[in-house]
Parts: sequence; C-alpha cells; structure tokens
Amino acid sequence: MAAASTLSLADALETALRDSLTAELAGVERSQGKQALAEGVASATPDLSAAYSTSGSSVAEVGSTWRFGFSLTQPVVDATVVFDVMRGVREKDYYRAKSGQTFANLILDVQRGYYDLARAQALVASAEGQYRRALENVKTVERRYQLGEVSLADKLRAEADFLTKETDLLSARNGVEENQRAFSDLIGLAGWEAIAVEELPPPEEPLELPTTVISAALLEKNPDLTVLGMQVGAADVAYWGAWGNLLPALSFSYSRGSTFGGAIFPGEARDEKRYGVVVSLPVVDVTARVLGITGARLDRKQSRLELAQARLESRERVASLLATQELSYKGWESASKTVELNEEVYRLNARSYELGAVSFDDLLQVEAELTQAERALVQAKADYWSSRAELNYLLGTSVEEK
Repeated sequence: MAAASTLSLADALETALRDSLTAELAGVERSQGKQALAEGVASATPDLSAAYSTSGSSVAEVGSTWRFGFSLTQPVVDATVVFDVMRGVREKDYYRAKSGQTFANLILDVQRGYYDLARAQALVASAEGQYRRALENVKTVERRYQLGEVSLADKLRAEADFLTKETDLLSARNGVEENQRAFSDLIGLAGWEAIAVEELPPPEEPLELPTTVISAALLEKNPDLTVLGMQVGAADVAYWGAWGNLLPALSFSYSRGSTFGGAIFPGEARDEKRYGVVVSLPVVDVTARVLGITGARLDRKQSRLELAQARLESRERVASLLATQELSYKGWESASKTVELNEEVYRLNARSYELGAVSFDDLLQVEAELTQAERALVQAKADYWSSRAELNYLLGTSVEEK
C-alpha cells in the first residue's frame, strides 16, 4: 500500500468546503436565492416596451401607414406585485437556509467519513498486533515441538491461527483502502489518494458537553428546522397572496410614438403622447379563487404541522444522542480497562505456555479475548465521536470550538 499522507479533520473540512461537489451545490443554492429575489423585485419595476406596427380600416390600407412607439407602465398599487416581492425575499432566505443545511450536511458527512477511516486504521493496528502475537506463538510452539514438549496438533493449530490472523490483517487493510476511496470522493480530491487520518482523541466526559437541557432555543440553529421554518414563511406569503389576487390594481402608463407613411414624408410624421391611469379589477372566477385560497390554506397548515413534527423528532433525537454519548463514554472507559487487563493476562499466559504451565487452547482463548477487547475499544471511540458529530449537526454547531 502506498505511503499515506496524514490529514487532520480541520484540513479535511477545509478541502471539502472548497472542492467537493456538495460545496458547489451549496453555492448554486445561494445563487438561486439571489435569482429569486431579483425576479421578485423585477415585478415592481416599470414595464417598458417598443413596437413597430401597421394597421388600417381595410386590408388594402395595411402597410400604407406605420407607427413606431414605446410605452412605459409602472405599477402603483398592486397586491400581486407586493406579494411577488415578498415571495422573492422569502425564497432568498429559504435558499440561504437550504445552502446552510447543505453545508452542515457536508460537514457531518466529512466528520463521519473521517471517523470511519480512523476506525479502519485502528482496526489495522489491532490486526497487526494479532498478527505479531500469532507469529510469536508459531515460533514458541515450534521451539517446544522440536523439544518434544508439545504435540504436532499444537504446531498445526498455531500455524492455522497465524494464517487466519494474516488474512484478517489483509482484510483490515482492504477496509482502510475502501474508506480512503470513499473519503477522497467525499471531500473532492482529484483522485483516490492514500490518506491517513489522525488517531481519534479520547472521548470527553459527558459533563463537558455544551448542554443537557433540550429547549426550543437550543434547537434554534438546527439547519433542518431552519429550512422548514422558511417553508412556513413561504406558505404564509402564498396564502395571503391568494387573497391579494382578489384586490384591484392601480398602475400609471405613459406612451409616445410617431405615425408616418403613405403621402406623409418622414419629416412630417405625426408625434403622439399619451398618459394614463389604469385601474384593473379582476373578474372573479369563484371556483378558481376559492380553490386557490383553500389550497394555499392547506399548504400553510401542512407546513406548520411538518415543522412541529420535526421539532418533536429533533428533541427526541437530541435526547437519544445525549444518552448515546453517556453510554459510549462508559463503554470506552470499560473497553480501555478491559484491554489493559487482557494485555497483561495474555502476557502472563504466553510466558506460562513457554514454561508448559498452560495449554495452547488456553493461550488462544486469552488472545481471542484480547482481540475482542481491542475491537470493542476501537468501536466505542468511533461511536462516541460519530454521535457527537450528529449532535453538533442537530444543535447547529457542526464545527465545535476547541
């Protein structure tokens, strides 16, 4: 396997936020918000048009007289325009929140990918320890076999155990390579690289967590709830906009043009100026208007219910993750002590086997218990930091201040 360059979590996050496809998507979402705002504001700006036309009271007169002119119309009081502007502002805020949610999800995925790779590396270290122990056992059994102190069965079992540990080591290394490829793609590296990550730090005591009290204020920065809140605001605007469509609209118009052609020379063209005030009152289609308002009211209610349900689920998930932090920390403490004890037990049994005081079965059993304890320790540490990453996401603090 190629030599790997060590990457810190901060460097991985910086690379992902700069080069990943997800970061590019978040940038597009921000641009969509600016576009939505521009479209909403544009509906309130003057409407300028120009035309070059001909007409007549009969077909024969068409083409003999031409008119060129332009007209300017400015909405003055128009509920539709007002709600278009409001909708544009809401959509800008929504896409900004959506972009923030995308970034927060990217950070969470990078943290999880980083911890998965760290766990895979730790499992390789454990497998290498098993491999070394199995190799030492083979050497010890071989010496005792040559002295006639153990049977051929012990020798063959030691060799079989060594081959198993060798296969486990190759499998663990393959797991690292798979995590490296996935992590490279996630953070946006140009190709699959041999990346090594730093060893995960020891878990922190749960009392050092930022909070253990779950409140509405605590969940205020939750990116999922922020996006749903923006959807509620957009549904409100759509609901009141449906009512606004029933209101009359007032606009001011100005037009200017010149008529020429036929016997009239260009210099003798007739100029015209017109000013106007337009009051438009929609002819109410009862069925369409009622259905529009009813549909908007249902969408508004649904968006509020979805937000309320999401708040409940987020509270439950935060409570569950806080409990997971407590259990993972206790599991890490227990696994750490268990590894220390099993290492000493294995050392004593290995020495006892050399002296013929214990059987090879006893030695293999102790070695298996040590292996299980090492893997439990690796998993407990990875579980702790993975649950912490998700907890940070739900609290809107994906990158913790250390």
